[in-house]
Amino acid sequence: MGAVVAVLRGCSTKEGEGEDKRLPDPGGGRTSSMYRASAMEERGANGKEAFKKATEAKVAVVFTGQKTEALPGKPKTDAWYALYRAHNARKAAICYLEENEEEKKRITSILHEAGVTEMEEILVKESALPEIEKYTGLKGMPIVFIKGCPVGDESAVRSVVEGGRLSEWVKDHEYDLIVIGGGSGGLAAAKEAASALLGHSINDARSFGWKLPPKAEIVHDWKILKQNVQDHIGSLNWGYRVALREKTVNYVNGYGVFTGTHEISATDKKGKVTKLTADRFLLATGLRPRYPEIPGAKEYCVTSDDLFSLPYSPGKTLCVGASYVSLECAGFLKGMGYDVSVMVRSILLRGFDQDIAERIRKQMADDGIKFVSSVPTRVEELEPRTKESAGRLKVYFNLKKEDGTEEETSEEFNTVLIAIGRDAVTADLGLNLPGVRMDKNGKIVGRRTEQSFTCPYVYAVGDVLSGCPELTPVAIHAGRALMRRLKGKMELTDYDAIPTTVFTPLEYGCCGLSEEAAIARFGKEDVIVYHNVFLPLEYTVPDRKEKEHCYLKLVCRASDHDRILGFHILCPSAGEVTQGFGIALKLNAKKEDFDTLIGIHPTVAENFTTLTLVKKEGDEELKATGC
Repeated sequence: MGAVVAVLRGCSTKEGEGEDKRLPDPGGGRTSSMYRASAMEERGANGKEAFKKATEAKVAVVFTGQKTEALPGKPKTDAWYALYRAHNARKAAICYLEENEEEKKRITSILHEAGVTEMEEILVKESALPEIEKYTGLKGMPIVFIKGCPVGDESAVRSVVEGGRLSEWVKDHEYDLIVIGGGSGGLAAAKEAASALLGHSINDARSFGWKLPPKAEIVHDWKILKQNVQDHIGSLNWGYRVALREKTVNYVNGYGVFTGTHEISATDKKGKVTKLTADRFLLATGLRPRYPEIPGAKEYCVTSDDLFSLPYSPGKTLCVGASYVSLECAGFLKGMGYDVSVMVRSILLRGFDQDIAERIRKQMADDGIKFVSSVPTRVEELEPRTKESAGRLKVYFNLKKEDGTEEETSEEFNTVLIAIGRDAVTADLGLNLPGVRMDKNGKIVGRRTEQSFTCPYVYAVGDVLSGCPELTPVAIHAGRALMRRLKGKMELTDYDAIPTTVFTPLEYGCCGLSEEAAIARFGKEDVIVYHNVFLPLEYTVPDRKEKEHCYLKLVCRASDHDRILGFHILCPSAGEVTQGFGIALKLNAKKEDFDTLIGIHPTVAENFTTLTLVKKEGDEELKATGC
């Protein structure tokens, strides 16, 4: 949150290969009869000229059923043609089948009575229905569009009209689209800071024959790291602002809230309020760290958002939480030489493969990170922090004794980092005015098309969308795909089989289903797991402790010719491996596809091409071997 980005009316749409056209300004307005004449003329007109006429119309109803030339470089399907026209209609459009003629007349009458007298009618073929349903997220026909936003059938139109939102919606507004939210920076810093693990590389250097100063003389300077990370984030922010300016996007640095159904008020740091109106709105406000409801948490603890703003070195640190953020922070802080503990209630990495999660726990414990099975009950300050020192904190928590009872204990730390999850901060955005429904966590309830269920002209992407994976690349891709789709391109974000990586000291890369999720969905008898341990070549000479924990597996469905449901790998540079193999799952690869792939030697990824060992209960612990 904290920023409003407004995209000016007339944003570009691509027509043909590499051709960047701008929609004509609204102004002048054509009458319904004039447009309908144009629609009839369009049967014999050039495709580009027809589209130009459609976008100039106040209201359009898209209508196919006859042979029409599509734009160069675009798929020539009835569905694409209908959606392009519907998304670019200036006021309203209705896609319908021949059998929907009576419902179409009723909808037209409802809209006319509400003051919308110019519409574009689009007659579509039955064969186009599946694609239209896919890209709108709506089932059945007819489908009404208001200013490019799919609304739904007759009942959905009545709901919009009776709710009093239509009259304001069809007015001319200052912008086509307002985006509320400043984008992601977050734990890009964590990956940046992972370079701190060079401490391991320094130790490795001795094994490769390098002569180095004594360990006592090799020290880490937190202030230099902090400044470099802040400089990097600052350069990213500046780059974003420059890019927005180059795209002629109006950037408003303020806290944006709805003050009308189509109005945003953005308040800057000086209290100045800027009012903006738009046809559509995109929420991309992300999430904010959650604090536990215990005494001292908000007063004395920090989050991952704060870590690289600390002017002092964190010192002895307690990371609270079992999330990937908690484990990543614990990993790189340990790599810098700090004393680190992780406090977790139960399992690590809920939702990820638990076999791998337990292997991560063992590897981090071998690296000297302590795991405490408990939750903090209160935090007290023993020594205040300063610009030069982290101070001292005492953390109280309960530990289970052998007889099952709990006993309160405590331990001192310099820094307590909270990483128990993140919450949407949407309660004060005024979303009740446009009627946007949220779930219990404050996230926007929407379709897989990123469109709000209850307010058709409001969209959400990224972490603030309920059910969306909380991953920065997902938000970036969804935002881009949505903008292209709103201008008529048939493109959806695939939220299944998303490759991701947990950047623990030994990276964990995965894509698709975990072993537990596959068994829950398909049954134990239909799931085969091929797995093995291996020894990366780069760990052999320095004899790194991590060599004992490198592991990979393919989770396959037996009844579907060993189609791969998920792959998992724990190794150095797992993110690079996962990004490459992720395409295999999108293409429904099978185990034999991996078997027939020729590996690159000596890489960790080649181990996926030689997996033959089937995982069975009661098997002895696997032992790694070299080349």
